[in-house]
Amino acid sequence: MSVFDRFIQKDAGRPKGEPSSSASHREVASLLSSSAREAKDTYPEDSRTIDRFASSLRSAYRDRYKLSLSGTMEPIKAEALFCLSEDRMSAYACLFQPENGGEGLTQEEFMSDLHYEGINFGILQDEISRAFKKGYFHIFRIATGTLPKAGEDGSVTEHYQRRKNVRLEAQSGDQVDFTQDMQLQPIRKGTVICSIKLPVPGTDGQDVTGEVTPAPQAVKAKAPRGRNTIVSLDGKALIARVDGLLFIEDDLFCIHEQKIIEGDLTEFQGPLEIQGNLYIGGDVDNGVDVKATGDIVINGRLGRGRVTSQNGTIRVQKGVFGAKGETYLSAAGQVQAPGLENAEVEAGASVIAESVLGSTIHCGGLVYAMTGRGMIANSRIWAGDSVLCQRIGNSAGGVTRISVGYPPHIPELWEKDKAELSQVQSTIDMLWKPIIGLKNKGTRITDNEQSVLDQLLVQRELYTKRREELMAELRAINTELDKKSRGRIRCDKVHPTLDIQIGRLSEKVITIEENLNIRAEDSRILLWK
Repeated sequence: MSVFDRFIQKDAGRPKGEPSSSASHREVASLLSSSAREAKDTYPEDSRTIDRFASSLRSAYRDRYKLSLSGTMEPIKAEALFCLSEDRMSAYACLFQPENGGEGLTQEEFMSDLHYEGINFGILQDEISRAFKKGYFHIFRIATGTLPKAGEDGSVTEHYQRRKNVRLEAQSGDQVDFTQDMQLQPIRKGTVICSIKLPVPGTDGQDVTGEVTPAPQAVKAKAPRGRNTIVSLDGKALIARVDGLLFIEDDLFCIHEQKIIEGDLTEFQGPLEIQGNLYIGGDVDNGVDVKATGDIVINGRLGRGRVTSQNGTIRVQKGVFGAKGETYLSAAGQVQAPGLENAEVEAGASVIAESVLGSTIHCGGLVYAMTGRGMIANSRIWAGDSVLCQRIGNSAGGVTRISVGYPPHIPELWEKDKAELSQVQSTIDMLWKPIIGLKNKGTRITDNEQSVLDQLLVQRELYTKRREELMAELRAINTELDKKSRGRIRCDKVHPTLDIQIGRLSEKVITIEENLNIRAEDSRILLWK
């Protein structure tokens, strides 16, 4: 039987006798309305429930009152009527007085009725006691449940910026902005990248019937864990698993594994050899010898020293300011620096700079100096591709020699072999005169003269063999030089003197020229404007 059926359902037979003790319907309705207003003032959060309950109470008493008017009514015991809120977090009651000499209702009986109505939790004993003292036709709260208490979701606090991965090697002809610091974030193994707040579980609630109301489940924070990062054993931190450079990829923190040297590297004794990538936070100087199998980033300057990247790119953020014969850079990939002064550079790919002064460059790709000063002066360059710059030479004069269009070693070796072949042939020619003179003596030659002749013949044989080797090398080099080249020199302004070599062709610029586009065509070098 429901909480309402219990007080609405009546005996089907007509009552006997007159309800002499019945209060008028209007009086009770007024009492119930007044009590409802008082209850809503006390419990405004349950206004709708109280209004619904008061309406049901008025209807129930109207049915009882009709019975009292219809004839004889048997005694009716006092009774308690109950109502639960829709969420079953509160329960209310109201006592109807006994009618026609019926019995009253004790608190013990009331509590028993409460139990049978299924209201078992959060019973307000003091409220019930006060209500019994107050009398009939008053609405009062008899039980309250406990609402579930939400927990706290986990969260992540990031301690590093979300910088994208910096691709060190630029595409050929791409500009490199040396005015801005590289957006690199070096990080040490074990450093906390993010703090992770673990979720706090909520507390389940319970309604007045004793049913458990589950608390919303707290959500665990997802750590932005990428490669070379790990979550600590207690789950409270995302930490670096290796030394390296921190970056963001697909919304995850990742680390490009890299050896890190903080500050300057100027006092290292002996060569420093690193497997993998290397990041140096300051300057490199005083003859330091640095080798790494991967990329090398020097965040400061390079002075006197040797820097070698066996499989990667070298980036010197604040420029190379070296000394003749004491500053050397070699990279399988690119070499990048805002300034290259008094340095020897070997690059398997391109060289990207803003100025090149007093330096020697061998590179398999492009020499690109189109930003900043964009100047190349008093330097010797062999570029497998082209040289693009704003300016060659300066007002002080000097000579800049540039070879383009072929692998650097080929034109250089061609010049070297030609020079050596000329010297070898000259030596062979010089040996002929004393050899012929001694041979012409025939039997008159002395033992000492014979010994000298034998030595001259050995020398001639050695030089002749070397001449044959050089000629063979030159034939192979010429085969390469016969291939058509796309190499060119593009420059906004040229100050004399510029020596140009494209394969076996050469040209010299001895006047100030502007907007030159130099290339080889039809066995000659063209200086197009």
